[in-house]
Amino acid sequence: MTAIGKLLELLNLVAGLGILTWSVTIYAQRPGWFDPVPEVVDPGNKPVGFVQLKAETESLTKAAGIASDSWGAHLKTLEAREKLRAERRAGFDERRRWMYKGNPKDLADKDNPKSAKGFYEPVVDPATKLYDLAIVAGRPKGAAVLGSDGNPLPGLEGLGATITTDTAEIVELDKQIALQRKEFLKVTSDVAAMEIRAIKMGVIRDSIQSELFFLSTFEVNVFETRETVFRRERQLRERLRVLGITDP
Repeated sequence: MTAIGKLLELLNLVAGLGILTWSVTIYAQRPGWFDPVPEVVDPGNKPVGFVQLKAETESLTKAAGIASDSWGAHLKTLEAREKLRAERRAGFDERRRWMYKGNPKDLADKDNPKSAKGFYEPVVDPATKLYDLAIVAGRPKGAAVLGSDGNPLPGLEGLGATITTDTAEIVELDKQIALQRKEFLKVTSDVAAMEIRAIKMGVIRDSIQSELFFLSTFEVNVFETRETVFRRERQLRERLRVLGITDP
């Protein structure tokens, strides 16, 4: 045997002893990867094993399944609500157009296209507790909102035209009121003048009646004076008749 062979044999022996020692150490102090989960863990220690990993994996798998089912259910709910939202948005857009232009399928006067109703009373759906947007024969469930004249209110455009007409009518009525006020002031001044004239005529009548009473009982012995008094009496009586006294 040569020296090289002896050297290799020696190295093989040393390597075999090392592997044997390592194997014995591994067997004697093998890791607890396959050990069951300990009931008590000392402070500062955190053992990890395949049994514990398997339990955690199963738990996470179940949680993932539950989360997936919940996500699917919530997705369906979200899709249903998004669909409801789109439908109600379209319904509100329709009513918004009615607010401006009126509902062309619901006319207050069938011969007048401009009499389209624009506003309706809200009706709550008892099932959803939301504003019912259902349309039957082109009309919503709520009754039309009436104006101060008892007729259904048209859209804003129709109301704008009505406001313009009403404003012009109000301006014209205001002018008439101003003219009537001037006429009233004139009549009031005429009445006041007539009252003053009536008072003056009453004073004249009272003075004439007093003079007539005096002259009716006046007696003189002089003939000419008597004739003058009679003539003055006749004049006074004629004056009283002119003032409205039929039998002075």
